[in-house]
Amino acid sequence: MPQFNTLWVYFLMVLNPVVTNTITEDIDVLVFLPQNNSYLFSHARVAPAILYAQTRLQKDVQFSGFHFNIHFENSDCANDAMLLLVERSCGQMPDLILGPVCEYEAAALVRLASHWNIPVISAGALALAFGNKLGEYSHLTRIAPSYVKMAETFTAMFEHFTWRSALLVYEDDKQERNCYFTLEGVYHHMTDFNIQIYPFSPEDRLDPEDILHHIYDTEGTDTEEDIY
Repeated sequence: MPQFNTLWVYFLMVLNPVVTNTITEDIDVLVFLPQNNSYLFSHARVAPAILYAQTRLQKDVQFSGFHFNIHFENSDCANDAMLLLVERSCGQMPDLILGPVCEYEAAALVRLASHWNIPVISAGALALAFGNKLGEYSHLTRIAPSYVKMAETFTAMFEHFTWRSALLVYEDDKQERNCYFTLEGVYHHMTDFNIQIYPFSPEDRLDPEDILHHIYDTEGTDTEEDIY
């Protein structure tokens, strides 16, 4: 994925100021990728890019002293990553963690990694809470724009068109909750606007009439509002 290619570029930029011809170091990199190909960031899709980056680094004279040892582990978007990190750290802690992407799995792993001073670089973990770098997510670096950035785009659009209210309709699966976390940043960032939410379950058919009733109940029928 492009995010993971960007990840390695970022890592090289971090290393660049301290690289000398006399440095030799083994760096253990623990990578969490799901084996399930239903995810865009699955092992089959992302691992080749990481291995390609590893080969390029080995051939680069500037970084020839660094030996990146890549260890892939399965990520299930639940608890596997944290448990595998604990098991592996009983022997030797990794020097760097790549991933995981899913919010709940990343949250548990990054808390533990931050406690152990292990840097984590992820193409995911985009939810609002991960922006707090003063505590449990201090060692997380995200290489993709967070959902708050989308909220800033929404805010600029609303100000440009002088819109004042919105209804956020999203599917809440109660498991990975990607849609919930996506709109969470919008809801909490746009406090100067009248923002209402309308979640629905994947098992339920989206009912337009119920949405209209929700609009009437929350906005009233005497004023004209912009609903999105």
